[in-house]
Amino acid sequence: MEIENDRSLANLLNIPGLRDSVGQVTQKNPSSLSNSLLVEVSHLTRIVKTRHGEKKLLDDINFVIEPCEFVAVLGSSGAGKSTLLYALSGIYPATEGEIRVNGRNLYEEYEHFRTSIGYVPQDDIVHSDLTVEEIFTYSSRLRFPTGTPESVITGRVNEVLKEVKITEQRSVPVKDLSGGQRKRVNIGVELLTRPGLLFLDEATSGLDPDLERAMMELLRELKQKGSTIIMITHATANIRMCDKLVFLTREGQLAFFGSPSEALAHFDVKDFVDIYRKLDREKNSKSWAEEYKRSAIYRKYRNRIRNRPQQIERTIGESLGKTTAEKRALHSSFFEQWRILTGRYIRLLSRDRKNLFILCLQAFIIPFLLVLAFYHSAPTFRYSDYRPQDLEITQQIVAAGKVEEVQQNIQEEKNRRSFMSNCVALMVFTSIWLGTSNAAREIVKEQAIYRRERLAGVRIVPYLLSKIGVLSAISLVQMLLLVSIVAYSLDLPEFWYNVLAFFLLSLAGGMMGLVISAIASNSDKALSTVPIVLVPQIILSGALVPITHVKPEYIKAVFNLAVSKWGYELVGGDIININSRSALQQPFPALSGNFSAHWGILVLFILLLCGMAIIALLSKDRAV
Repeated sequence: MEIENDRSLANLLNIPGLRDSVGQVTQKNPSSLSNSLLVEVSHLTRIVKTRHGEKKLLDDINFVIEPCEFVAVLGSSGAGKSTLLYALSGIYPATEGEIRVNGRNLYEEYEHFRTSIGYVPQDDIVHSDLTVEEIFTYSSRLRFPTGTPESVITGRVNEVLKEVKITEQRSVPVKDLSGGQRKRVNIGVELLTRPGLLFLDEATSGLDPDLERAMMELLRELKQKGSTIIMITHATANIRMCDKLVFLTREGQLAFFGSPSEALAHFDVKDFVDIYRKLDREKNSKSWAEEYKRSAIYRKYRNRIRNRPQQIERTIGESLGKTTAEKRALHSSFFEQWRILTGRYIRLLSRDRKNLFILCLQAFIIPFLLVLAFYHSAPTFRYSDYRPQDLEITQQIVAAGKVEEVQQNIQEEKNRRSFMSNCVALMVFTSIWLGTSNAAREIVKEQAIYRRERLAGVRIVPYLLSKIGVLSAISLVQMLLLVSIVAYSLDLPEFWYNVLAFFLLSLAGGMMGLVISAIASNSDKALSTVPIVLVPQIILSGALVPITHVKPEYIKAVFNLAVSKWGYELVGGDIININSRSALQQPFPALSGNFSAHWGILVLFILLLCGMAIIALLSKDRAV
């Protein structure tokens, strides 16, 4: 099976190192998908809903990009360049019209083309704490099929390092690279699988003129190696390196499609910068679009596709004659993705020493403060020194004049029971808070990377499980410290049962944090949402306001939505059994009863929150 997967990758991606490892690929069609992609754009329109009604971001776009062409998309800010790139790449499909790649509908058969499409966004979206080589290696492992030899991955990484001219920086963390070098890393990630279509959003933005030219030369070299490249840019100094230019009007209409020299002639200018001026000032968007459709250049490119030789059709057909099984082979397996993502996550956390130090410090400081607060009653969780009858005010007690003494003993016992209850409640809140705070930023801080890897075939569940697994290990260590310190100082009983209970509570908190992180649009919003989730856990726990005192009855159901309520009852009422450790005749109603089923309820909470996190991540796939 591994050999079949390797052969599929060799055939589809034409990667020499992999091809050599499984046998020679047939020479009848060495081009493969990566250098035979013809893109036909027909009546492409993108409509979105706004507060003021519907708005057209793209309006009836038509053009044809031949295989192995380098195309630049230009236009004023707000002209719809990024929207066009999203539509062409299939990230956010157009609402009308179609895109045919080698005669097949891109949107209907997107899974078929997924491995042939590379997308490089404007921002640098790689893990800055990893080295260049680590980023390429992890990306290769995620994108190549399960069982691909490490020697093949290493060989491909070395090839891409050379292609993007960054071999000397292979061991340098991305955060220490220059702007131009980071751009090369972002491009290199997509080149690992040799995409037939490479989309770049502002690949040269922020670069000085020399670096901009070097980047354009690099893209031209990649085109010559077999990729069709479509790039958004505002820079025009080196635009003649492109084969075709797409100019959009401010209202998302096609003002021009053709070669750079044809663009200058069509707009009757000597410099490409003057085209921007003309589009913005001389005519409205509709007039420019209509003028282009009347031009000889428009008819030239419309007729070319109609008169395409049959030999090209046959070559295109051969390049797409791969089976669905072969396409599926281009992704690592579920388990392999989980293993790779987990390993990468551990490495990232190990590089962030400041954050690790804070996580460890939290696990020491909070239980230490708990001990300081309750040490005056230590050993807090001991069994009572009294018997129930010792705390009754009887006629004999009255006759003996010991009423005040017994009342003091009763109050002392009430205080001690209250200390036990408060300590358990604070430990419950702490465990949930630590789990939530650990996880609240872990998805949203890398959401751009997540979207990019989703396009490359990374599955949601392995990605989420990689977070859960590592965060669970952190929570387990924190709970061991929490319970150990309290058990040693305050005589907390049932050590391992408490560790398990507080670990489940921390894990539930971690799942709440991951749900927040999956929903939030940025890290600041995620952190500001955490108190909104945690404060109800305190109020609805039943520790501050006993549920038996809540009126009317239907409000009590709201308390059942709080994880803390189930944790407080489980630990205080079942594991420690606070009522049994007190000699008071009237037990805490909230901690009376059989709470053994609470274990299963906590697990159910974790599973439900996990499902919510998956749904939230799925919604990111559909978000526009």
